[in-house]
Order: sequence, then C-alpha cells, then structure tokens
Amino acid sequence: MARFWLGIDIGGTFTDFAVFDTGTGELLGLKVPSTPSDFAEAVRTGLRRLADEHGIDPGQIGAVVHGTTIAVNTLIQRTGARLGLLVTEGFRDVLELQRLRLPNPFDLHGARPLPLVPRARVAEVRERRRADGTVDTPLDEANAEAAVRRLAGHEVEGLVVSLLHAYRDPAHERRVRAIAERAVPGLPVSTSSEVWPQAREYERTALAVLDAYVQPQVRRYLTGFAEALTARGVPATPHVTKSNGGIMPVAAAPANTVATLLSGPASGVIGAAYVATQAGRPNVITLDVGGTSADIAVVEDGRPRSSTSEHIGGVPVMMPVVGVTAIGAGGGSVAWVDEVGLPKVGPRSTGAHPGPACYGRGGTEATLTDAFLVCGFLDADRFLGGRMPLDRALAEAAIARFADRLGMTPSEAAESVVRVAVSNMYAEFTKILSRAAVDPREFALVAFGGAGPVVGALLAREVGIPAVFVPRSPGTLCALGAISADIVNDAVRTVHVRLEATTPTAFDAGALREPYDALRTELADWLARHGAGAGPATFRPAADMRYVGQSYEIEVPVEPAWLAAGGGGAILTAFHRAHERAFGHADREAPAEIVNLRVQLRAARPRVPLAEIPAGASPVPRTTRRVWLDGRPTEARVFDRAALGRGARLVGPVIVEQPDTTVLVPAGHVGDVDRFGNLVLQREG
Repeated sequence: MARFWLGIDIGGTFTDFAVFDTGTGELLGLKVPSTPSDFAEAVRTGLRRLADEHGIDPGQIGAVVHGTTIAVNTLIQRTGARLGLLVTEGFRDVLELQRLRLPNPFDLHGARPLPLVPRARVAEVRERRRADGTVDTPLDEANAEAAVRRLAGHEVEGLVVSLLHAYRDPAHERRVRAIAERAVPGLPVSTSSEVWPQAREYERTALAVLDAYVQPQVRRYLTGFAEALTARGVPATPHVTKSNGGIMPVAAAPANTVATLLSGPASGVIGAAYVATQAGRPNVITLDVGGTSADIAVVEDGRPRSSTSEHIGGVPVMMPVVGVTAIGAGGGSVAWVDEVGLPKVGPRSTGAHPGPACYGRGGTEATLTDAFLVCGFLDADRFLGGRMPLDRALAEAAIARFADRLGMTPSEAAESVVRVAVSNMYAEFTKILSRAAVDPREFALVAFGGAGPVVGALLAREVGIPAVFVPRSPGTLCALGAISADIVNDAVRTVHVRLEATTPTAFDAGALREPYDALRTELADWLARHGAGAGPATFRPAADMRYVGQSYEIEVPVEPAWLAAGGGGAILTAFHRAHERAFGHADREAPAEIVNLRVQLRAARPRVPLAEIPAGASPVPRTTRRVWLDGRPTEARVFDRAALGRGARLVGPVIVEQPDTTVLVPAGHVGDVDRFGNLVLQREG
C-alpha cells in the first residue's frame, strides 16, 4: 500500500526532498548537493538517504512530483540541440529581425539576443497561406524536399517547421514534416502548430524552436530520473511540474518539453501560494532565493499570476506560464568591483561546484553566502543542520580580497555585498509591482529557499511591504509545492473577431461556443491520457482582447453564459473593466476585437495537510552571536526554529536557525509564530 508522497526540487546548488507520510501526517524535508554533471545522481543519493536515515521504504512511495531547471539552464547556457528551421519563402530572417526593439531602452548600443538557429541553418519553402487560412501559393513539395536535404547537410540534430499562418490550418506544416521524415529517416521533426498554434509569426516560431532546442537535454534527464526511481524500487508514476503551475506525467513531457521551462521556479510559487493561503494570506509576493538566482512572483487570491509575454534567456514565451522573474542574486552570486570602483553582485554564480569559498571546494571568489557568514548571519558549524560545515577562514579571506579593492574593512565589505544584492532585488521588485499594478502595502512577502529568509526582512523594509512570511520549512518549500500542484493544461485558438462598441449585442457570441467546445474536447482528451488519479476537471474559458488598432492583448475571463446570442455586450463590458484595471483607463466608445480564445483545464489532486503546532513556553535563546548589520556590530540572540511554539514572539535583532535555512530578524522587527509554525516578521509600530 502506498504510504508516502514525494516531492523533489532539483536546483543548481541543492536538490530538495519533501516526503509526506499519509499514515502519521509527518512532513519530512531533506537537502542534498546537486550533481550538475548528472542531476539524477542527486536523486539517487536522496532516495538512499531517505531509506537509510529515515526508514522510508521506496516501495511505499505512491506519488512522485518534481520540479527541474534543466530546460531553462539549457536555454540560458545555450547548450541545446543543433537545429535547422524551415520557413515560408521570404521569411528566412524571422528569428534575426525579432521585434526590432531595444532590449534595454537605456542602452542605445545594446544588441538583440542571438537566435537559437543561425541564418545559415534556416531554409525557405515555397508556399504561402493567407491570414484567413486559405491557400495563396500551393506547397511546392520538390522545393520542400530540397530544403530539407540542404539543412540535413549541416549535420543538424533536428528540424523545426514554422510556416506562415499555420495556426489557421496546419496542413502545409504537416506535409513538410512528412516529407522531411521520409527524406531523412530518424531525424526529429516538429511543427509550430503542434507546439502552440497562436498568431504572431516570430513568437510562434521562436517557441517552436525553443521546444526542439531543449528537447534532447530534457529527454535525457527525464529518462535518467525515471531510471533512478525504478532502480530504487519506487512504483509511482513520476510527474514533473509545468511552467503554468500544474503538473504532467514525465511520459508526456517529451512531446511538450517547452512546458517544463519554468518547472523549478513554478514549484516554489505553487508551494508559497499554498502555505500562505492556508495561513490566511492569499495575497503575497514570493521571493525564492537559492544558490544561483532570486525568483519573484505575484500571487492574488491564492492563485499565482500567469503571463503570456515572458522573455526567458532572450526568447519570448507566449504560452501561459507562472509570472516568475529571475535575477542573478543567489547565495552563490559572485561579488566583484567594476571599472569605476563600485561593488557589484552577480549575475555570475559559482554554482554548486566549486560553490562559495566557504564551501571549501576550491572556490576563491567572494559570494553572497560568504558575506552572510562574515556578517555573522550563519553558523559555520550548523549549516544544513551540521551536515555541511562551512569554513569561515576561507570566507573571510575571500571577503578580505574584495574589501581591499573598496578600501573597506571585511565587515563593511561583507555588508556591502548584502546591500547590493538586496538593491538588485529591489530594482526588479519595482518593475514587477508596476507591471502587476499592485500596492506592496496590501501584500506580504513570502521568503523561502536557502537564502530568502536571510534577506526577506531587509528587502521588505526597502520595498514597503509590511509583513514577511517565512514558511515552516522554507528551504524545501519548492519540493512541497511540487506535491501540492494540480494537473493543469492550456489550449488556444486564434480567431480575430470584431465587436462594435455601438452595437455589441449584434455580435452573435454563440458562434464562439463551437471553438470553445473544440478546445475543451482537446483538453479532455489530454486528461484522459495523462490525468490518472486526478479529481474532476474544471475548464476556465478566457479571451485575449484589445481595442482595434492596439498591438497587444489582455486576457479577459469569459463566463459560459455569455456564449449565446446577445452575449457580446457582456464580453465587451468585461474587457473594458479589465483594461481599466490594468491601465487605469478604458474607451467604451471604441470597437474591440477578440484575438485568441483560451481554455485552461484544472484537475485537482490531494493536498498535503498542514499540521498545526502546539503552544509553547516563552522562547529561550540557545546562544548569542555578534552580527554586523546596518553599519555596526550588535549582539543577536539565536533561537532554534524547532523550539518555537505557537504564539512565540521574537524581538530583533534575532537569528532563527533550522536545518534548511536561517531567518534574520533585524532590529526594529518582531517575529510571531502562527498556528502552523510559520514565522511572520513585521516592523515594530
């Protein structure tokens, strides 16, 4: 009988495990160093330790869900497949031209990101389809076969077919794929209409290329992951978290690898949303600071905000994804001094190997973790519960070399590293808050990951967020999020339907019911194949809308009752309200148009129940430690997190230690423990 649920988060520095015992209700966390050369090796190590040290029988694990950063790391490091691209005649430069915008409006010399497929491996196919789906130029099959053979001569590892307006009718793309598979047997071939059939030639082509680009690495990793589970006798069907905040079976991932792009970061947001909502805080901003980056996202009403306009590694991703923004400010981020003598932190990271200097694995550069140690925030002997002692002398030596270039003392230089890292996060926060149109005073900050609880209060006081919410097990929250996610999938169809402001009821919204039903059927079929064990499915329809003449759309939820004669008025009113909420104004006299129809499927899975903790006596510090904070040394009381009962109150400066992280409560802050054992930090007064 299956007894355990296992969540795994595979990060660049550590691989985290969360195990829920359905028999006892206990939730166990474990962290092991990641193994970048073979990430599945860390999974094998973790499973072995769970069995040897905690008595968890792999044969009793009935659910396995994991998040991974394989796809996004492949993109960022540009280590994906060598591809060829087939496009409509005249569109060879679709990836080169991109959107002709400055990547950074403040840098007039900034260059656009290099495409994943260089122009030399892009071939044109003689064919053309009009925007309404009708054929303008029939497909020249001989020309297509010649183009395929020409690209095959470049020793490509795969082909991508992205033809003009294929989202309307994919027949030409499918025929070119068949020609390619016949001409070059065994060569993987994918089409843009299969990956994501939505208008916008550049974005659709870039997404199809991205899917094929990361596919070999993701498939190789997923195969190793599944084999690691099988070798340890785990009977559960493995699942992987998706960029949209849901999960899918590992067996379904090779056909849609791009959906795993933000798998790891999405797991953290799911977990943060779940624990915060259970504690009565449905509106939060999440801060996940790991070894290589700080990931930020907005959660409203317990649901992470999604986006269809994210750019990851310079590539646009127009599929729905959890709106996570990552910046290079993690525990392994390197501190350096620029040419004018200013201290900088990141984006370069030392990663898991060699890691920060204090890890003692050969790293010599000062990092944020070294700064934490020199400032006194970390206990060198109790890092990871004492399993991984840190070398303070190596950290001090690295910080001293950094301090010499700035003319500072080591303590001052260490705090400058922390301040710069927090400033980097603050700069990104202001952008996110502006885009999301949210007031930080109405949100709490959920700080998690190995380093998030260290800097959470420092960042919140800069941004103006009144409360910092530190979950009970922040270091393994991403792994908990993985086993707290539902099965989610999305479908889209481009329609281009105009609604006149003067006669909105004249539009027969019932004509939209057929394409909506087709999308729903598509998703229901997918769930039948990949949704074993899920609860009843719900389908949420929406429409991407804009005023006629605008370039981009906003998503508007659509009620099923509106899909009838006369429902156009309700749809148009909903769009005006959504536009006003997003941009502060609406033009109710202007015509609008529906560009895309969307449906999201959600099938609920069992949640990990959060156990309440008993009230405890007044907390007693384990010791005191000298820390350097706010420009001066001070004595901070040190508490063990496990000794804090419900209702405990801590007055800063305080350090709270636990095996998976350390919480910093600065002077002027208080920390209260709620009924679930979460620690809530607030400024006094």
